Amino acid sequence: MENVIRSGINEKYIDSDGILRIKVLEGAHIDVESLKADGEINIQLAGNRKVLALYDSRGFFTIEPEAREYLRSGIVDPTRIATAVLTDRLATKLLVNFFIRFNKPKTPMKMFTSEQQALSWLKSFETEN
Repeated sequence: MENVIRSGINEKYIDSDGILRIKVLEGAHIDVESLKADGEINIQLAGNRKVLALYDSRGFFTIEPEAREYLRSGIVDPTRIATAVLTDRLATKLLVNFFIRFNKPKTPMKMFTSEQQALSWLKSFETEN
Protein backbone atom coordinates (compact mmCIF):
# COMPACT_ATOMS: atom_id res chain seq x y z
CA MET A 1 0.00 0.00 0.00
CA GLU A 2 1.05 3.56 -0.62
CA ASN A 3 2.36 5.86 2.10
CA VAL A 4 -0.56 5.87 4.56
CA ILE A 5 -0.86 8.77 6.98
CA ARG A 6 -3.04 8.27 10.01
CA SER A 7 -4.59 11.26 11.73
CA GLY A 8 -6.84 11.20 14.78
CA ILE A 9 -9.91 10.76 12.59
CA ASN A 10 -8.86 8.87 9.46
CA GLU A 11 -6.23 7.13 7.36
CA LYS A 12 -5.33 8.55 3.97
CA TYR A 13 -3.00 8.16 1.05
CA ILE A 14 -2.68 9.01 -2.64
CA ASP A 15 -3.25 5.85 -4.68
CA SER A 16 -1.50 4.88 -7.92
CA ASP A 17 -4.19 6.73 -9.92
CA GLY A 18 -3.53 9.95 -7.99
CA ILE A 19 -6.78 9.74 -6.01
CA LEU A 20 -6.72 10.87 -2.40
CA ARG A 21 -8.23 7.97 -0.47
CA ILE A 22 -9.56 8.81 2.97
CA LYS A 23 -11.03 6.24 5.34
CA VAL A 24 -12.67 7.41 8.55
CA LEU A 25 -11.43 5.54 11.60
CA GLU A 26 -13.98 3.37 13.37
CA GLY A 27 -15.24 5.27 16.42
CA ALA A 28 -13.66 8.59 15.38
CA HIS A 29 -14.97 11.74 17.03
CA ILE A 30 -14.66 14.64 14.60
CA ASP A 31 -14.31 18.15 15.97
CA VAL A 32 -13.01 21.40 14.47
CA GLU A 33 -9.47 20.91 15.77
CA SER A 34 -9.22 17.45 14.20
CA LEU A 35 -10.53 18.81 10.89
CA LYS A 36 -7.94 21.59 10.87
CA ALA A 37 -5.10 19.15 11.56
CA ASP A 38 -6.51 16.79 8.94
CA GLY A 39 -6.60 19.58 6.36
CA GLU A 40 -2.89 20.14 6.81
CA ILE A 41 -2.29 16.46 6.00
CA ASN A 42 -4.38 16.81 2.82
CA ILE A 43 -2.19 19.68 1.67
CA GLN A 44 0.95 17.70 2.52
CA LEU A 45 -0.23 14.65 0.56
CA ALA A 46 -1.57 16.57 -2.43
CA GLY A 47 1.44 18.85 -2.68
CA ASN A 48 -0.64 22.01 -3.12
CA ARG A 49 -2.50 20.66 -6.15
CA LYS A 50 -6.18 19.85 -6.49
CA VAL A 51 -7.08 16.18 -6.25
CA LEU A 52 -9.93 13.76 -6.70
CA ALA A 53 -10.96 12.32 -3.33
CA LEU A 54 -12.69 9.13 -2.27
CA TYR A 55 -13.97 9.51 1.29
CA ASP A 56 -14.85 6.14 2.80
CA SER A 57 -17.25 6.91 5.63
CA ARG A 58 -18.56 3.37 6.16
CA GLY A 59 -17.13 3.22 9.68
CA PHE A 60 -19.01 4.54 12.69
CA PHE A 61 -18.04 8.09 13.67
CA THR A 62 -19.49 11.13 15.40
CA ILE A 63 -19.17 14.73 14.33
CA GLU A 64 -19.73 17.80 16.46
CA PRO A 65 -22.14 20.49 15.21
CA GLU A 66 -19.26 23.00 15.12
CA ALA A 67 -17.29 20.63 12.88
CA ARG A 68 -20.23 20.32 10.47
CA GLU A 69 -20.38 24.12 10.39
CA TYR A 70 -16.64 24.26 9.69
CA LEU A 71 -17.10 21.90 6.74
CA ARG A 72 -19.94 24.06 5.45
CA SER A 73 -17.53 26.99 5.25
CA GLY A 74 -16.06 25.39 2.11
CA ILE A 75 -12.74 24.51 3.70
CA VAL A 76 -12.21 21.40 1.51
CA ASP A 77 -13.20 23.03 -1.78
CA PRO A 78 -9.80 24.61 -2.57
CA THR A 79 -8.04 21.22 -2.41
CA ARG A 80 -10.55 19.15 -4.40
CA ILE A 81 -11.53 18.59 -7.99
CA ALA A 82 -14.38 16.32 -6.84
CA THR A 83 -15.24 14.17 -3.83
CA ALA A 84 -17.02 10.82 -3.83
CA VAL A 85 -18.39 9.80 -0.44
CA LEU A 86 -18.70 6.07 0.13
CA THR A 87 -21.19 5.01 2.79
CA ASP A 88 -23.62 2.30 3.79
CA ARG A 89 -24.96 4.06 6.89
CA LEU A 90 -28.33 5.82 6.83
CA ALA A 91 -27.23 8.60 9.19
CA THR A 92 -24.23 9.42 6.99
CA LYS A 93 -26.41 9.37 3.86
CA LEU A 94 -28.77 11.87 5.44
CA LEU A 95 -25.91 14.11 6.57
CA VAL A 96 -24.17 14.06 3.18
CA ASN A 97 -27.40 14.62 1.24
CA PHE A 98 -28.24 17.56 3.48
CA PHE A 99 -24.73 18.96 3.03
CA ILE A 100 -24.84 18.66 -0.77
CA ARG A 101 -28.37 20.02 -1.14
CA PHE A 102 -28.16 23.00 1.20
CA ASN A 103 -24.49 23.94 1.22
CA LYS A 104 -23.90 23.47 -2.49
CA PRO A 105 -20.15 22.74 -2.38
CA LYS A 106 -18.16 24.60 -5.03
CA THR A 107 -16.64 21.34 -6.20
CA PRO A 108 -18.71 18.31 -7.21
CA MET A 109 -19.63 15.89 -4.42
CA LYS A 110 -21.68 12.73 -4.75
CA MET A 111 -22.56 9.83 -2.47
CA PHE A 112 -22.16 6.16 -3.38
CA THR A 113 -22.65 2.74 -1.83
CA SER A 114 -20.40 1.08 -4.44
CA GLU A 115 -16.67 1.81 -4.45
CA GLN A 116 -16.42 0.90 -8.14
CA GLN A 117 -19.16 3.36 -9.08
CA ALA A 118 -17.53 6.06 -6.94
CA LEU A 119 -14.17 5.54 -8.65
CA SER A 120 -15.77 5.57 -12.11
CA TRP A 121 -17.48 8.86 -11.29
CA LEU A 122 -14.23 10.37 -10.00
CA LYS A 123 -12.27 9.23 -13.03
CA SER A 124 -14.77 11.01 -15.29
CA PHE A 125 -13.28 14.27 -14.01
CA GLU A 126 -9.79 13.33 -15.24
CA THR A 127 -10.82 13.94 -18.83
CA GLU A 128 -12.21 17.37 -17.94
CA ASN A 129 -8.94 18.61 -16.37
